[in-house]
Amino acid sequence: MRRISLVTSIVVLWLLAATAEAAPTTPETVEGYLTQLKVKAEKGAPGEFQFKLGFPQAPPEQFQVRVLPEVKIVYVAILDVYQVPAGGLLKEAIFRTLAELNYKLLVGKVEWEPETGKVRLSYTFAGENSVDFASFKSAIQTLLAEVEQVRKALKAIK
Repeated sequence: MRRISLVTSIVVLWLLAATAEAAPTTPETVEGYLTQLKVKAEKGAPGEFQFKLGFPQAPPEQFQVRVLPEVKIVYVAILDVYQVPAGGLLKEAIFRTLAELNYKLLVGKVEWEPETGKVRLSYTFAGENSVDFASFKSAIQTLLAEVEQVRKALKAIK
């Protein structure tokens, strides 16, 4: 009898977990996180924030956060990490370095905008669970820690 009760309880909990859907993270939630971080953010388009943040004794980095609750995504990026031209003799070395960085980086993803040649470092929260403050803060701190690694690798291209 206990075994049946235990199995039934486990099945019920599993079904509840499988059917439960966390509410998506909202722009208001992220705005609250930025307030907790003591960041003065400028609002852009709906759900978009820009702010500067850096470690002590380092110049601040320009961040952008986009909150897309309808698809349950929060996108965080450091803008203007580096400038990489689209063509030239170093084209192959540049793209190889970008690919290697994407493989090696712990959290960040290197993105290159072909129209402007700007490189940014980003992280995207995606999935069914809402983004909590600890995860949001950790992603920002990790991006700040990784940005110099990206700059150093891109500057080393010859």
